[in-house]
Amino acid sequence: MKGERPSRTAHFVAHGRALADAGLSHVPDFHDPTARVFLSEKGKRSLAKTEHAAREGTRGIGVEMARVMADMIALRTAAIDTAVRDAIAGGATQLVILGAGYDGRAWRMPELAGVKVFEVDHPATQGEKRTRLAELPPASFVPIDFKLESLGTVLDRAGHNRSSPTCWIWEGVVMYLTRDVMRATLAGIAGRSAPGSTLIVNYHTVHRRFFARLMFRLIGEPQISAWTPEEMAADLRSVGFAVREDSAMADWNDRFAQGMAKVERGSYMRIAIART
Repeated sequence: MKGERPSRTAHFVAHGRALADAGLSHVPDFHDPTARVFLSEKGKRSLAKTEHAAREGTRGIGVEMARVMADMIALRTAAIDTAVRDAIAGGATQLVILGAGYDGRAWRMPELAGVKVFEVDHPATQGEKRTRLAELPPASFVPIDFKLESLGTVLDRAGHNRSSPTCWIWEGVVMYLTRDVMRATLAGIAGRSAPGSTLIVNYHTVHRRFFARLMFRLIGEPQISAWTPEEMAADLRSVGFAVREDSAMADWNDRFAQGMAKVERGSYMRIAIART
């Protein structure tokens, strides 16, 4: 995110979920009606155009790229949703979404009924999100500017209970952080994680997808960090989290799309699931 502007990558991810919700993904029964709510007017027009082309059976690079985007976002979403359900079934009573962007889980996941959800993000993105929430029930927003306040301070103020198990989602964030900032935030998470807590981290390995890196750099949100699975496990272990599962795009494709999605270009995307 650049300056006081809402995150453009957060809108990009919401657009991918909206495409998947419209049926452009190979993930059966993927549903996220909240994604459309968070799109800009330009995003809604783009979505409508792509939906129309898909219904008409139009073949072309635009529709095919939209399908790839829908698949990559839907597969990542499905993998994290499954981990969240497992964490809640395992006793987590709170969900903290770090860098929540236009996440819709607080509204679309029935498993979260009775679970206190905290959405932590920069005030600029949260402010934009709030303007689109007339169609949805209220949620617990936790604005933070890391230059001014710590994660612990804002969560204390919001009512997070560090003595109760928490499920943490860190999706699409750490690749934009330096290693030092990531580790400092990780230490803050660990300090608020009671026994039985779960941390779900989406991260990237080193890759050579030049155009993807260039696109994010041009919109002012460059991806600057990458980890091997061993490096991520070591960082998590250093603060008391043990990795229970570490999976990649190919694994999600097999599990949620019967291997039908063409997502080889997303092979660098991974999710580590760790517990205290």
